[in-house]
Amino acid sequence: MSKHDEKEKMMEELFSKRRSSFSNIYNDSVDILKDTESELNKILMQNQKDLEEMTKKFNYSDEDLKKLKSDIEKDFNIQIDTPETVVLGKASKEVFENIYKDLSETIIGEDEACKAFTTAFRRPYVVGSDPQKIRNSIILYGTNGTGRHQMVYTMGNLLKKYGLTVSNEVIELDMSRYQSSSQEVLFLQDVYVALTGKNPIVLIENFEEASPIFNRMLSELVLEGNCVLNKRYTLKNNQLVEVTNTLTGDIIDRLNGNDKVLVFVSEKNPTKMMDIFGKSFIEKIDDKVKTEKLDEASLIRIIDQLVESLVTRCANQLEMQVEVDDSIKDYLKSIYEPNDGIDSLSPTVKKIYNEMVDVALKHDECEKVKISYDGDVKALFNEIALDLDIIDDARAEREEIQKELDDVVGLEDVKNYLLSLENLIKINQIRKQKGLKTNEISKHMIFTGNPGTGKTTIARLVSRMMKACGILKQGQLVEVTRADLVGKYVGHTAPLTMSVIQSALGGVLFIDEAYSLYRGKDDSFGLEAIDTLVKAMEDHRDDLIVILAGYTKEMKDFLEANSGLKSRFANIIEFSDYTGEELMLISKSIAKGKDYVIAEDALRPLQDYFTLIQSRNDPNSGNGRLARNLVEDAILNQSKRLLEHPETPEDQMNVLERVDFNLSENKFSGKKASE
Repeated sequence: MSKHDEKEKMMEELFSKRRSSFSNIYNDSVDILKDTESELNKILMQNQKDLEEMTKKFNYSDEDLKKLKSDIEKDFNIQIDTPETVVLGKASKEVFENIYKDLSETIIGEDEACKAFTTAFRRPYVVGSDPQKIRNSIILYGTNGTGRHQMVYTMGNLLKKYGLTVSNEVIELDMSRYQSSSQEVLFLQDVYVALTGKNPIVLIENFEEASPIFNRMLSELVLEGNCVLNKRYTLKNNQLVEVTNTLTGDIIDRLNGNDKVLVFVSEKNPTKMMDIFGKSFIEKIDDKVKTEKLDEASLIRIIDQLVESLVTRCANQLEMQVEVDDSIKDYLKSIYEPNDGIDSLSPTVKKIYNEMVDVALKHDECEKVKISYDGDVKALFNEIALDLDIIDDARAEREEIQKELDDVVGLEDVKNYLLSLENLIKINQIRKQKGLKTNEISKHMIFTGNPGTGKTTIARLVSRMMKACGILKQGQLVEVTRADLVGKYVGHTAPLTMSVIQSALGGVLFIDEAYSLYRGKDDSFGLEAIDTLVKAMEDHRDDLIVILAGYTKEMKDFLEANSGLKSRFANIIEFSDYTGEELMLISKSIAKGKDYVIAEDALRPLQDYFTLIQSRNDPNSGNGRLARNLVEDAILNQSKRLLEHPETPEDQMNVLERVDFNLSENKFSGKKASE
């Protein structure tokens, strides 16, 4: 068949279905043609894919295509907009060998994992895949700090580098965002965006924390390549909107895989993922890639790279020639944490660089600098030795917490318990690094006692302490009551509770008057909040500490009524009422914080007053709040006294006298106050 005949056949195949309508449009009038030109162009653009397929079929050259395009534009008196053509590279064995080489050079110490990961991406090119379905599914598992996320993102870059994809973007689906069935539309929207974009890879993590409904959808994507939805949607302003009108166009009733690669990232062994996704899911996935902890040789290579990067950056950015002594490398090796991987080293190297920036800005002649370590990191230049401030933030924070804990008046039993808990956590971390078994401990706590006994203060220190120990990522304290967790109508409580829990992730959720969550078997809203809380404690056991607080008797009754909740709180800490002496010391501390001092002759009457109040065993006596109120009243009384006696010396203006507390007249009728 000649080229001319091929062209005629191609034209016939492409336009046979629409030629009559095109002719009618063209022959009616020039004005009508102008009005319909836009619609006509749309029709032609819809055939672009058909044209590309036919191009392959008839083996046309670029010149043939240009001529064909010119003929069509001339015949129909229109201009065809030609979309940008992306030429993809060949997925040859050689290409994937290069990808593996580049990947293993980037992810140091994970050669076997890099080889298996590369094989997983090559597999669809060998066995074939349906472009409408998932291209491949991969499980990438291993402990934190072994480069799992870096491996995924590096692969995205390499696929584009070697021309196998048009984008290097990796879309992350953090399944911890979708813990309630009420978040279905949000989940579907995010998955739809992930599966319809140019990105070749979808990274899925924290699926252990997701609602089973959404995990079932992911399982269906893996098993079937697509997922049928139980509702119908349409796109409105780029958002999925549920539709009920059967006449609505552009219905979306399934999620197609669209040739994406799903990478499930986890710390769990694939066999343990069976509880979440089922046996068929695990068996369907051929590529299960495990990352390993770094061996010593790999660690040394990484440290060498970090040091080389530091030297290069100083040369390029600071115009500084830096020599790094081997003692720095030894120091970096000593602070390496296997469970954090390179993340345990990068912050220190960054601090060294920031300190070098200060050296460059503050010293004119520092073109050549040597950095060494002799207990402190030092910068040596021009016979000057400067100590660089790279103190470990966690260590500094821990020292500050200890100081604050020491300043807390009383509560010795509570403080001793917290310190013993911290020691146990540290020992478990050491055992884990050495490959020994660790005892799983519950970090959730119950604080019982009267108001004003320091429960909130200790909770705040707990959150900071756990952050400094590496148990929590953020260390914030979120303080709530029943009103913040329980909704006002059906279906409101679970999302409301989950919203509060999300804000506390990485820190401590402190629920005051927690016993109010349960008001009997008929309190369905309260029970729903408790059920949601219990599930979140299990799902986020590594990054959330829950502290329940309340009166001793009420909390005991509350736990007896909910055995499931009780079993999750092994640490019950009783906050005893303060003694009179402790409240006197608290008063001194409060006054000092406001830049006042309490006169010596007022201290004993204060102590006697507090002792009398506390002897009544009144849960509403106030405790620490009583001391605060008393000091604030004394400051007001002192202000009035000073105005009445303007001759008061300046050095006495910050002194709270015995008379300012007005104990004998209004607050204290006992004999001791007047002695």
